[in-house]
Amino acid sequence: MLLARSSKIAGMALAFTIAMLAAACGPSGPVKVTVKGNVTYKGKKMTSGIVTFNSDNGSYSAASIMEDGTYIMTDVLPGEIGVGVMESPQGSGSSSGDGPSKPSMPAANLPQKFRDPSTSGLKFTVKVDTKELDIKMD
Repeated sequence: MLLARSSKIAGMALAFTIAMLAAACGPSGPVKVTVKGNVTYKGKKMTSGIVTFNSDNGSYSAASIMEDGTYIMTDVLPGEIGVGVMESPQGSGSSSGDGPSKPSMPAANLPQKFRDPSTSGLKFTVKVDTKELDIKMD
């Protein structure tokens, strides 16, 4: 009798787990969201670079920082994420020497810690209804 009850409870737990996993997935896989926002360092918008999202579940997303200081990240799995920000290399014009030299924007000189989501100190929770996430570094 006790064995039958234990098997029934185990079966119900397994069915519940499968139902929860199925609810977290859409018809073609897990629910993913698109997140956008501003990226600032010491109160000034960054005009180039790359933003990365790393989650505890192993997912990874990356997006370019646009000239107006914004980014749009697609296919983000909801959950806890760490954020990394990298500067773009700063060029000074044509490498061939054929064209006029174009002045470049000075780099923001981000500290190395911001490159790696595990050391940046930038942690957020992305939910299914998250649409905007501003990344502020000081």
